[in-house]
Amino acid sequence: MSNVKYLGIDIGGAHFKLVGLDEKNSVCFAEYRKCYVWEGLQNLRKEIDYTNSLKLQKNSFCGITMTAELCDNFKSKKQGAIEIFKLCKKIKHNCLFYTKEKKEFSKKIGKNYKNFISMNWHSVGKYFSRQFKDLIIVDFGSTTTDFVCIKNFKIVNKGFDDFTRLSNREMFYSGVTRTPIFGLQHEIFLNKKKYSIVPEFFSNTSDIYRINNFLEKDFDIDDEANNGKKGNHESLLRISRSFCIDFEINKKKLIFDLSKILIYNQIKKINSNIFYLQKKHKLKKNTPVLFTGIGSKILEKKIKGVSILKIDNLVKAKNLKLLKFSAHHMPAFCVAQLVSSLNN
Repeated sequence: MSNVKYLGIDIGGAHFKLVGLDEKNSVCFAEYRKCYVWEGLQNLRKEIDYTNSLKLQKNSFCGITMTAELCDNFKSKKQGAIEIFKLCKKIKHNCLFYTKEKKEFSKKIGKNYKNFISMNWHSVGKYFSRQFKDLIIVDFGSTTTDFVCIKNFKIVNKGFDDFTRLSNREMFYSGVTRTPIFGLQHEIFLNKKKYSIVPEFFSNTSDIYRINNFLEKDFDIDDEANNGKKGNHESLLRISRSFCIDFEINKKKLIFDLSKILIYNQIKKINSNIFYLQKKHKLKKNTPVLFTGIGSKILEKKIKGVSILKIDNLVKAKNLKLLKFSAHHMPAFCVAQLVSSLNN
């Protein structure tokens, strides 16, 4: 840990993500920690204390981006940003907050707080816009899917907050682990039979990806819908409840088939949106597409017809595990890289 010179932190409502770089900008530290901010600020305080326990280099710099201000224990996003900023001031390292403004970082969040909140996706676009003339980035995370379009070395997204990003199809509130499966669709047709999905929080996307062996254990850290175990059998039970089916062994194939349809339709929506944004921004058909987030490997396997740019080739890390953590948590990686450029 003592070789960390630049630390990137992405403070989400559910997770606290850290990526550390050495003096040569190689990843030498990375962590993915559960931190449910909506349950109370004491959870975030623990992560701040943990950050202060890390033995970084002297005069190290820390870049911070956040989305936790969206949590409903804050009266407004502004209040959330202010409370998070106050806590982050307790970090003993040199802390800078990422902003979409031209200067990129600031020591404090003022009246222009909207330029700081929910800008984790923007930090990814900013970093890669320095390297690629044209690029589409798709971050398939635990809760959302973010789309960032780069054209002529500039971010060309139309929206900057979640409301406008959703309306411009630059964001889907659909992820790999935390999305209730009734949030994917309300009914499925299989063998000419309709299966309705009830709007009760019985299961989530972690269940359907887990039973299909798409969910990596290092990133399977969230609570289940019933606060139960993460085994395949327990996931099958939870998915069955969402279809009002009493699970039995002879129903196992049916539940697998239904889960595969849910996965197929979620990926299909992401795939079609890539082509929609490609056309909208008049990008060439061979424009490279970069998949990031904890679901990046799923997209690399399932998305067809695009020119995939492998994230593994773009991250320098001390070992494969650190490379994987960085590729799955691009905002933390990118703010670390961006803050390092302030000193180079």
